[in-house]
Amino acid sequence: MADRVKTPSTVLYLYGVTRTGERLPATTRGVDGVSSVEALDACGFVCWISRVNVVEFGDELNKNMENLEWLADASVRHQRVVGALHDRQAILPARFGTVFLNSSTLSADIEARKRALEAGFKRIADSDEWGIRVFAQPRAVPMTSGVKSGKDYLQRKAKLLQAKPPRTLEAEIQQFASEVSKLASDSTEGGRVGAGQPSLRWQTSILLRRSQRASFEKVLRRFSQQHGDRFRVECTGPWPPYSFVAEKSEGEPKAVNRAKPVRKAAR
Repeated sequence: MADRVKTPSTVLYLYGVTRTGERLPATTRGVDGVSSVEALDACGFVCWISRVNVVEFGDELNKNMENLEWLADASVRHQRVVGALHDRQAILPARFGTVFLNSSTLSADIEARKRALEAGFKRIADSDEWGIRVFAQPRAVPMTSGVKSGKDYLQRKAKLLQAKPPRTLEAEIQQFASEVSKLASDSTEGGRVGAGQPSLRWQTSILLRRSQRASFEKVLRRFSQQHGDRFRVECTGPWPPYSFVAEKSEGEPKAVNRAKPVRKAAR
């Protein structure tokens, strides 16, 4: 009888890829809350991984991702590791749930994507991701002589809240978006959003050189000071460049952090 190939009990969970860099503290915990975070050299890059349970993060990953409590805990741990790495060095973050069967399959994937990874590091050098959202300030409900009762007041208020936003962006937001675009080295598809958030007028994520941060903050302050009575700006960051790890090429963008699905070893 032929020997049976032993099924591995763990898989490699990938957080991201760096060129070199500082190691994380030994006490840093991985996506499962238990495993350590390791650095593996692969084809001239450093891959940051944890060795996690093959059932939880391999066979049943899709099922677990439908469990919101599990997903919330695991995704926060993933983001903490990526954030800690980003604080120390440039990183191309991997998508949540990127796993490899072993170091050989990981190295093969890195080798196949060397050119894309090199382009990615050039793209994000000395940069951070920032998220920007512009909301319309709520309007006061006018109490005119036509309002004769509390019922009239509530009906008028409901009508105002349900009013559709303008089809085109206000000139002030267009100017603000133009100034932000000039400072950013790249941006995601932004623009207006649908009826689900009628007060949200414009949103985008940008890749910003750290040398441009002071100018960016100046643009934010000026817009808020000049138009704060009509619009409210929410800005989050700096973040690892989650939205900017795709290779720019002809046709559809090609993800540079997508791993091959984990396969069980042959029996």
